[in-house]
Amino acid sequence: MTSAKSRSGFIAVAALLGVAACSSSGTPTTRAAGSGSPSNAGSTASQGTSGSSTSGGVTSGLAGGSGQVGSTGQGAAAGAGSSGAGTATGSSGSAGGTTSGAGDDGGAAASTGDDAGASETDAGPVRPINVTVGPPFQTTFNGQPLSVNLSKPIMGKLVLLLGGICTGVGAGGFESFIEEYGFHVFGPSTQTCVNSAPQMYKNIIATTPDDPEANRQVGDARMDLWDGMNRVSWVTVPPGTSILDETLAAIKYGMMVNAAGDWGYFLNPDGTLRTSDVWVVGYSWGSQSWAMISSYVAFGKVITTSGPQDEGFPNATWITHPSATPGDAKYMLVGFDSPYPSTNNNDTEVMSMVTTVTTAGWPGTPTNVLPNGMGTYTSAQHLFAMIGSNGQSPGGHTVFCNNNPANGWIPLCQYVVGGK
Repeated sequence: MTSAKSRSGFIAVAALLGVAACSSSGTPTTRAAGSGSPSNAGSTASQGTSGSSTSGGVTSGLAGGSGQVGSTGQGAAAGAGSSGAGTATGSSGSAGGTTSGAGDDGGAAASTGDDAGASETDAGPVRPINVTVGPPFQTTFNGQPLSVNLSKPIMGKLVLLLGGICTGVGAGGFESFIEEYGFHVFGPSTQTCVNSAPQMYKNIIATTPDDPEANRQVGDARMDLWDGMNRVSWVTVPPGTSILDETLAAIKYGMMVNAAGDWGYFLNPDGTLRTSDVWVVGYSWGSQSWAMISSYVAFGKVITTSGPQDEGFPNATWITHPSATPGDAKYMLVGFDSPYPSTNNNDTEVMSMVTTVTTAGWPGTPTNVLPNGMGTYTSAQHLFAMIGSNGQSPGGHTVFCNNNPANGWIPLCQYVVGGK
């Protein structure tokens, strides 16, 4: 199981709403983005195990009304940085001008905005999203699922999914939950067997733990999957097959076959992807991948389940260097047998995941959550230890969130997709 640096600036904020507004005449109506916010779920959290909190009480789920998601929370424009290739920090520069990857630290190849298809500067949307109310739309693009639930209030966020190691498209079932709401959703295909790094680099860090060339490998390999810019020699991404290429092509396909969905909203005027309105969701290997990629690409939100690991590189560049996606836009849900902090041998791996994300700057202390008792969540809570399971609430190495209304994790799932 698994789980450089270029873009800066963004934060996109969206609130989930429960039910769609429909026109009384029965004729299609258009809906732009508006306001509306989720309720805080449940009662006050009870005290958790040493140094953590455990949630309790029954939550009320999504609130908000049939109001629309507004244009607030637009991504801030990225500051100008150095132009040209291979800066040491990988900071963003003017559009099309800077590198992705480790830069001088690891000799990563330059990735320009024009080549990569994602804007180096992101000032947020230039117009409101404008969809036509209707039934849920679902299709596939080259075998990759593409959907938007037009019967629900539109969130104005494109959710990209990545699943487990050596698997196909999707995010291990999380999509069944996210598709209940008004998100645009795409499951890009990629090389899900790309894992860790060749043994030669593991040998290097065994004697030189901070070696920059070895430590850039895992993150730069995932960045190659993202935009195909050939930073590492051991991963080859054929032209036009990167996650970014597939996403841009899928958006354009959606514009052709589903005009009501306004898929073009997620493109900048120059045709690049506006990543501040892109949320990424991963399961296991997909969690590792999005954690790494989001260190170099400024996404609106990152949600990881059963991951990320460090893949044998605890000092990897993606962990130790500042992230393009701010820590307060990142969330982790991992399954524990015992409450955090756990000394249970079965929890050794997930305890290491907590170490990985806290070292990488993800904020907060893990909150212990039980499947039969959810508490009130605040903006300070980003890391969640999902304790055990029951007949309706999956536990262990899983995605936790699905479309089962009896699933006890649902209030927390609603928080992580609507609480910021």
